[in-house]
Amino acid sequence: MKKNVYMVQANYLHGKSTYFPYAAGVLVASAKADGFICENYSFGEIFFLREDTDSVLARMEKPAVVGFSNYLWNYEYNRLLATKLREKYPDCVIIFGGHHISENNDLADECPFADYFIFGEGEEVFVKLLRALAGDGDISNVPGIAYKKDDAFVFTHKQCMTGTDYPSPYLTGVFDSILEKHQDLSFYAVIETSRGCPYKCRYCDWGNLDSPKVKFFPLDKIYAELEWLADHGIDGFGGADANFGIVKRDEEIIDRMVEIHNRTGHLRNFQTSYAKNSNDIVFSMTRKLNECGMNKGVTLSFQSLSREALDNVGRENIPIDNYKKLLGRYASEGIATYTELILGLPGETYDSFVSGLETLLCAGQHHAIYIHNCEYLPCAGMSDREYTEKYKIGVTKIPLNQPHREADEKDEVQEYSRIVTSTYSMSEEDWVKSNIFSFAVQSLHHGGLLPFFAIYLNREKGIDYTSFYSDFLAFINSNKETLAYKVFSHTEKRLREVVNDNASLTFTDSRFGNVIWPGEEYIFLNLVYETDRFYEEIKPFLSEYIAPEILTELLSFQKLILKKPFDKTTEEEFSLNFCEYFGAVYRNENAVLRQEKNICRVNVRKTYDSFSDYARYSVWYGRKEFGNLHLNATESVKTI
Repeated sequence: MKKNVYMVQANYLHGKSTYFPYAAGVLVASAKADGFICENYSFGEIFFLREDTDSVLARMEKPAVVGFSNYLWNYEYNRLLATKLREKYPDCVIIFGGHHISENNDLADECPFADYFIFGEGEEVFVKLLRALAGDGDISNVPGIAYKKDDAFVFTHKQCMTGTDYPSPYLTGVFDSILEKHQDLSFYAVIETSRGCPYKCRYCDWGNLDSPKVKFFPLDKIYAELEWLADHGIDGFGGADANFGIVKRDEEIIDRMVEIHNRTGHLRNFQTSYAKNSNDIVFSMTRKLNECGMNKGVTLSFQSLSREALDNVGRENIPIDNYKKLLGRYASEGIATYTELILGLPGETYDSFVSGLETLLCAGQHHAIYIHNCEYLPCAGMSDREYTEKYKIGVTKIPLNQPHREADEKDEVQEYSRIVTSTYSMSEEDWVKSNIFSFAVQSLHHGGLLPFFAIYLNREKGIDYTSFYSDFLAFINSNKETLAYKVFSHTEKRLREVVNDNASLTFTDSRFGNVIWPGEEYIFLNLVYETDRFYEEIKPFLSEYIAPEILTELLSFQKLILKKPFDKTTEEEFSLNFCEYFGAVYRNENAVLRQEKNICRVNVRKTYDSFSDYARYSVWYGRKEFGNLHLNATESVKTI
């Protein structure tokens, strides 16, 4: 009689959308391609939603083997389910693998229910392990695993996995039953064209595979998977590559994506991690995606601009002059870019962090900067004990730091993140201070509430961007009756609670839908909700910098261009060429401010009839594109 095998890769819902369980799917596809395994095992359901664990157990029929794919968002769920599984089926073989399973984990204490652990890539190992469990081979010869023997764990030899043509879960029908049973859901797909990363950044678990170089998967398989996605009506999909665009053939893959999209109307939104040092290939690819509306923004990442921090984590950045040229190049094509930083890298200080933001703003990054708190990942080099001790890395355990998922109070178990909140170079107090400043820049500048004031003062008065936003924070701290103080002080209080292991870095507010928000978007939404009050209360601050006659017009222009719920196409008259001037700044072109009576017209392409829709579609979905500003505004000279 065949033994029943089940897989678990539980994901959160994002509205009515979720991900295909890709990691579990590729393991099942690889196993089912093996004749011996098919003779000895029967594969049941892949459990991919965070369902009640008792309900999941009730649907398992005499499980002989259950495999769990683990990462931040499902590790505690998997542990709870596996504990119950062990109690109900004591003879069931439980296998734990995935990016959250590291030899650095205290596996015996954290997962006493597990029989086997798989480290690193799983396709070949999973097949060998199943075969051995069915009597074909010795468990001790299966590479890259740990297993219990005499109340202790045995670690087998490591082996580089060289395979590049693993069976596809899409093409082999692994996901067909999921689509059939869950027609009420829309699915986000993952496409893997390569695996591995040539870089070894200590904060990242992507480049920590044993493979010495990047492996590239067959093009015919990739193209067939893209056709499958289109045939099954999939619109959102992303690349699992660490550096998409690192080789020329990646542009051929984009060409095929675009062709399929134009032919079928599907594959509408593509996101991936582009090559770290953006190049001509990446530019050409994203231009093609942008032309047909498939592009969701291009990453120009730095992670830090501190030389000391970069050296400590093994990261190299593109020169800032090249970055500035790239911004202009992308802007000239109307391609949105965003830049990512990581707060909490060892060697970063408050001053170096603020200085880095100033550098990016002066280079012209006015569209979007994402500032992520450093996650202490089990499989990243940073989690090495010697490294942690050397750089005095302080870690705080908090509720899962994963914004934009559904806020579900009925969730059976809490997931956790481990955030770096101090290092030898940054105290916990400076970590709080850095986060507050980052929230100010992200919500006020890149969110779109105050960028025109900051840009005007920088270009026309020589005032640093960071000085302007630092002065703003000082102003609201001296004016505690303001809405801005109320919102920022609330987030600061939360940050201090985080340091004390007592709070989440994310926020919820029913006014903005059943969504979990990151701090900067939560601040922005609260201020936009009472836009008129916000601007009225900070007029005294702005009037310290700007003459009254210019301030009145600039404030009117700022309000006009800021996207808000219930917007309608409208126009206003100005005596300065603000529309032309700021449009040139955002395109990284030469901008000259001059007296010129003109009419600025905003053509509203999308009207949001509720704050929850606005929050989801403009603030969340639109952030990586051109954000919350009507940058399509047009200016015409007024004739008398």
